Amino acid sequence: MHRLKNNGFEFLEFIHIAEKEIFNYHPIAGSFAIVEHNGRYLMGYNIWRKQWELPAGSREGQETPKECAIRELYEETGQAVPDMEFKGLLKSRNTVSGEVKYNPVYFRKVNEIQPFKHNKEISEIRLWDLKEDIGIIDSVDIKILNFV
Repeated sequence: MHRLKNNGFEFLEFIHIAEKEIFNYHPIAGSFAIVEHNGRYLMGYNIWRKQWELPAGSREGQETPKECAIRELYEETGQAVPDMEFKGLLKSRNTVSGEVKYNPVYFRKVNEIQPFKHNKEISEIRLWDLKEDIGIIDSVDIKILNFV
């Protein structure tokens, strides 16, 4: 049994589409970066939300959704991954406003995990097998992992 935390967003569905179709959905929000190593997934402990979560964040300037995923992964976990595979769109709803958003989700299997780089948002990283009790996990993130 996982201990889940809702941070104001409700998972609606995971949409399997081609990457070129991303902008047929509105609004496109920040990207998720999922990294797998030996059947386990990279998670970061968010200092502010006090939970384990997938690397993710908002796009900056004119960067593409893929560039966003790669940058966020590096900034939050120290993992320099030059390319990632598009897996689909997370569709979620803000539980207060009811607004729907679409987050591109990217994935990459890696042969090794690089050293963690300390930052102001994530205090540590770990690989998770989806079974071990690691503490509180974002409820939307666990749903994403079920589809990737």
